[in-house]
This record gives sequence, structure tokens and C-alpha cells, in this order.
Amino acid sequence: MSIMDQLNNLSPSFNNEIESIRLIDHPKGMDLLPSRCEATCIKVLLERHELRYQVETKSNVEYISKNGRFPVLIFNEKDVVSGFSELVEYLNKRGYTLSDKLSQEEKCDLDIYSSLITGRLEALELYTSWLIEDNYNHVTLPAYTRHTTWPLSAILPFYKKRQVYRLIASQGEWNDISAEMMMLVSKTVASALTERLSSSSGGTFFSDPATEEDIITELDCLVYGHLNAIFMTKLPSYRLKRALGQHPRLIEYCKYVESKHGLKAQRV
Repeated sequence: MSIMDQLNNLSPSFNNEIESIRLIDHPKGMDLLPSRCEATCIKVLLERHELRYQVETKSNVEYISKNGRFPVLIFNEKDVVSGFSELVEYLNKRGYTLSDKLSQEEKCDLDIYSSLITGRLEALELYTSWLIEDNYNHVTLPAYTRHTTWPLSAILPFYKKRQVYRLIASQGEWNDISAEMMMLVSKTVASALTERLSSSSGGTFFSDPATEEDIITELDCLVYGHLNAIFMTKLPSYRLKRALGQHPRLIEYCKYVESKHGLKAQRV
């Protein structure tokens, strides 16, 4: 039975017990920047909850995901979850949360800044991989077509690149799709994150008002996962990395949550 048949046969479950987790990701060499960011966030979140998972690799993971997000996670051989946001929702329903100590206002802030990452920063990551020609020709295209033959090796990247362009063009804050606009959006994202970190009494986005101790939330897993992957990935043309690197507070934040709170990106 194919992996797609297995996924179609899986039915939703509301069992709170998590007995097994299979994480299906791209093989090494096929993981582009956007998927690497998402995978890092997911792994950091699972490890923060001390949930063990088994990694499997499939070259067609993008097409076995039901919502287009990946990695794909299978819980208890029954429940299929795709992407970070869906994972957070799935875990919350089963009592796994990192933000229960936040006030209602802080939870609203968490949602706002999470949307900043999943909206604008993810668009920047797609732009970096697919619409900067040096990166597309030397990294994205070889990786994306690694396990495909002609004519699919020509058709699939063409349609994917067009899909990315349309996705970015549909976002209101992008007046035009250019390197200048990318740098402007990058600065907006970095400034917003830096301002929020500076307004917190601790070293993370939220802290306990009584003790001033850090509160690690899903937002930390999301932001750290993206920033870590961006800073650690090597690309021929990397304007995004340079733009974010101009904000020292973001680099300090990554080092802080690694050393103080043990957040780290496990790569298999």
C-alpha cells in the first residue's frame, strides 16, 4: 500500500494519549529554505513538549500533505497533521500547550506575531528560494527536481514557481515583487520582532509579571525555528539573511534561548 493510500485510510481521533509520532520530511538535499524553517519549528516544539518522534523521508512529501504544508506528522498511526500551525492546534486540543500562563491580551499578541511569521516571513523565504535567480538556478531547481525525470523536471518547477509568484502577489503589503520590496518587508518583520523583544522584561517575548521569569511559548518555537534555519542556511544570494542580521537583537535572542532554555534545532 502506498503512503498516500495509508494517509487516506487514516481517520481523526480524539484520544489525548500520544503513543507514537512519525515525522515525514524531505530527504537530505531536497529540503529548501521554506521547508527547512517549518521542519525546524516543528522539531523544536515537539522537543519542548518532550514528545519523541521518528523521522522518515519521502521525496513526494509535498504531495502527500493534505493542506500543502510539510513536514507531515502521523500521530498514533491515525491522525495526520501537516505544518506548524496545525500541529499547535492538534497539541492544544490534547492538553499540550506552552502559553497557558499568558493573559488574554498576551495570547492575542502571540497570535498577531505568529501571523507575522506565517504570513510575511514565510513569503520572504519563498521569495528567496524561488524568485531570486541565483538561488533558483543553483539550489532550488536541482533540489526540487532531484528525484524527477523529464518532462516533469521541467513542468513541476515551472508551476511551483508561478504558484509562489501568485501567492506573494496576493499579499497586500507587497506593492511590487522586487528585491527592494523584499528588503523593505524584511526590515518591517525584523523591526516588529525586535520591538516586541525589547518591550519584554525578560529575554523572550513573554515573561511572568510577578517574577520576571521568561515564559517560553509556541511563538518562541516558531520565531527561533525560522531564524535559526535562515541564519544557518547557505545560499548564493542571501539578502534575507543580511537584512535580518542587521538586527543584533534577533541574533542575541537565538543565542539566549539556546543557552538559557535549551531550544535547539535537531537535524536528522
